Amino acid sequence: MRILLITPYLPHSRVGHGGGTAVRQMVRALARRHEVCVLSLQRPGDPPAAEADLGPGVRLETVPFIDQGAREPAIRLRLTVSRGAAALRALVRRHPLYVTKYHHQPLLRRAVELVDELSPDAVQIEYLQLASVAMTLHHHRGEKQRPRLILDSHEHGALPRRRRAVQAAPLRRRRLLAEADAWDRVARQVSRYVDTMLCVTDQDRELLTAAGAGSLITVPLGVDVETLQPTRDVAPLPQLLFVGSFAHPPNRAAATLLCRRIWPALRNRLPGWRLVLAGPGSDDFLAAQTMPVAGVEALGFVDDLTAVFAASRLFVAPLFEGGGIKIKILEAMARGIPLVTTPIGAEGIATREDDVLSWAEDPDAFVAAVLDALEQDDLSAERAQRARRHVEKHFGWDAVVARLDAVYGASSGSS
Repeated sequence: MRILLITPYLPHSRVGHGGGTAVRQMVRALARRHEVCVLSLQRPGDPPAAEADLGPGVRLETVPFIDQGAREPAIRLRLTVSRGAAALRALVRRHPLYVTKYHHQPLLRRAVELVDELSPDAVQIEYLQLASVAMTLHHHRGEKQRPRLILDSHEHGALPRRRRAVQAAPLRRRRLLAEADAWDRVARQVSRYVDTMLCVTDQDRELLTAAGAGSLITVPLGVDVETLQPTRDVAPLPQLLFVGSFAHPPNRAAATLLCRRIWPALRNRLPGWRLVLAGPGSDDFLAAQTMPVAGVEALGFVDDLTAVFAASRLFVAPLFEGGGIKIKILEAMARGIPLVTTPIGAEGIATREDDVLSWAEDPDAFVAAVLDALEQDDLSAERAQRARRHVEKHFGWDAVVARLDAVYGASSGSS
């Protein structure tokens, strides 16, 4: 089968965030079964497309895209003009600015050209912010009903905004709720233009259904269980680990909570221990803290986290905002490290009945859960083993691609 996959982020090895990592792994898994072409935006600072290394047989095409990484004054001026036009479209269409800024004519043109050139069986569009690509290809497809159009939403954009709105000041609450409504609106509209919209959790699917979107099914993001093996040092260091892209607000919020509240409470009970932060921007985050944080180390971006995971006793992820599937949780489970997270961190991955990780409903409970996990070392190790088997069964790419194959092979109907 011939698949055209369109993504806003170049899926290179240093992409540095969970969704981008998942797309990269998905492409490589799909290429073992299908003929795959990837069309991606390429930002300033991205490596050359030839260095993306998506595996044998994958064709990669890129379209330049200016974003905040641009430095030259002339390009910055173009960026300002482009963002101004996107803001105007957002007002007129009542869509999120994050959607209208990706209404990128060179990307739309190249997507149409590749559909004509390749005659793919399916086009899979990554992220709801590429809604304009789905709509453009729907109109280009006309009455032919081929290729199948699939949009992988990745995250229900309204959910994290509504969560933040609960505790926000009145003016900010109104803005967040308006943004949430805009995300619901674009999801509802684009669902009429695609054959299938993928949701990564059942919760997202239920919320989008309630918002009026249709053609929804749940297909989770996955993790590379073949590469990520449970490798633990015989005597792990007395350290806790948190990994994530610090450009993502929920990760910064979690790290802030760790440094300002959770870790100080733990450090009194864990003398000689340290907290390790890893991931792009973690070093800048720690350097920017106004108060010194004793016992915390930030590693920045790490090419291979295997040794860091192996040397750590516990993975901690106090995620109290955000949405979708958290790739960092899947990765920790695949690596066989005991972990403590929140109901939001485990969304779409596991339930309490699965008993594969430790849970905490609030920051004080998180402190207690960490101490319990460390004191009950044998129980934590058993949970970690169950977590590995759980991920292999439900989130390995073989399992996820089998579900995607069912979507690709579904008979085309009117969209």
